[in-house]
Amino acid sequence: MDRGREVRELRELSERVSASLGLLYGRRRVGKTFLLRNVWEKQRLFYFLAADETTERNRVELLQEMERYFEDKIYEEDYPNWRTVFRLLAELAERSDTVVVLDEFQNFLQDNDQEDIPSKLAAVWEEVIEKNITLILCGSEISMMKSLNKGKAAPLYGRFNWSQRLRPFTYREVDMMVEGLNPREIVEVYAIYGGMPQYLNTIYTAQPLTENVVETILSPRGEVNLQISSLFAQERGIREPGAYHAILTAIAGGNTTVNEIAQASGVQGENNTITRKKLSVLQSLYLIDRERNCDEKRGAYHYYILDHGVHFWYKFVLPNRSRLELGDERGVWDEQISPALNSYVGQIFEHICRESFVHYHKNWKLPAFKSWGRWQGQDRNKRSIEIDIVAELEDGLRLTGEIKWSSRPVDVDVYYGHQRDLEDLSNSGRKWAHEAFEECGRQIFFSAAGFTSSFEDIAAEEDIILITLEDMFEKQRSRKLEGRDR
Repeated sequence: MDRGREVRELRELSERVSASLGLLYGRRRVGKTFLLRNVWEKQRLFYFLAADETTERNRVELLQEMERYFEDKIYEEDYPNWRTVFRLLAELAERSDTVVVLDEFQNFLQDNDQEDIPSKLAAVWEEVIEKNITLILCGSEISMMKSLNKGKAAPLYGRFNWSQRLRPFTYREVDMMVEGLNPREIVEVYAIYGGMPQYLNTIYTAQPLTENVVETILSPRGEVNLQISSLFAQERGIREPGAYHAILTAIAGGNTTVNEIAQASGVQGENNTITRKKLSVLQSLYLIDRERNCDEKRGAYHYYILDHGVHFWYKFVLPNRSRLELGDERGVWDEQISPALNSYVGQIFEHICRESFVHYHKNWKLPAFKSWGRWQGQDRNKRSIEIDIVAELEDGLRLTGEIKWSSRPVDVDVYYGHQRDLEDLSNSGRKWAHEAFEECGRQIFFSAAGFTSSFEDIAAEEDIILITLEDMFEKQRSRKLEGRDR
């Protein structure tokens, strides 16, 4: 697994000569606890996981754990409030050169009527700011954790030396974690399981992917199934989880605008107000995101599910829950999933191509992008057109292209079709298409199965960039093999 940047930054944080306060947050099962318990090699680690219980019980249990870990007799009555507890913790941590991690910190704040705990921590932090102490606050209630450092009214605002949302793995990190699979299989795994480490950890690569999916996702007793099905039960403050299930099912089913989602889910209200509010909540949880056509500032947003594992579950598992409860996992795979899998993976492959550009654009002799999107609509003759890639590069060039999750090499007709689309859209008054076709455009094509020789010949003549699945994994695989040799 690769959390290299986070590991480096956390170690640097703990090596500062003054007090260091860090904030780490992210969805459950994304690997926060594993990261924090395995980062530090030179220093001791005091780790406390706050329970989902009263603030008072957490205070008592924290004191008990401090007594056990630091081997100092602590009398609970001597530390009756959080300010005294934090002061003692700072003193013990400095004395023993210990990094302190308070995990699921939001559980300290559940019934916080009598004491403003962040304010008490902020006061103690002012007292110890010159001391050599490292404290990391970690939590999975994203909105609550972000609020600790949001706005000048927040007691801890401006005091954090490091803040990070831990994201799910990209396809490259999935490749590092799941051994023994070829690039095409890795893409399929990523499309089905997503980038959550705990979901990926259930995969047994000695057996076919089908068996893994049946056992871990389709089975009502499967670990991934249980985790995703309880997604909203784990989020404090989520009301009407059925409405969120319905919205995600609607999006997974291909309904992407607010109106489409509202109608398909049955969650409407006046002017779709309820739908919009719940979509906003799902965005705050980093479960969905939205985008417009690349050249539209007021057009309808199109929503999509960020977590591919969640997308797969809502597309194939929840709608078939009755059959799955009766034990017909194999039938659901054979009849519902297998025939639709290539089309589904093709959608996810578009996201993977964007991820690969971020990592490898320098190898392809291209600058980074300022914006990346797609275009879908009609030209002036009412002909439907879709362009998979419409990007603006840092050097001002307009990059366009197509993405094909194919089993056969892509032929040159895809190139000619793309040229026709750009020309028609340029003649229809689309400025970006005119730039791409007439002025300063570059073109890039991604194909999972490579390209025909005729396409490669045209690409060499026209300076077109062709990217295969192997190109998206090549350097990654080289480093992986080097690591094994060492």
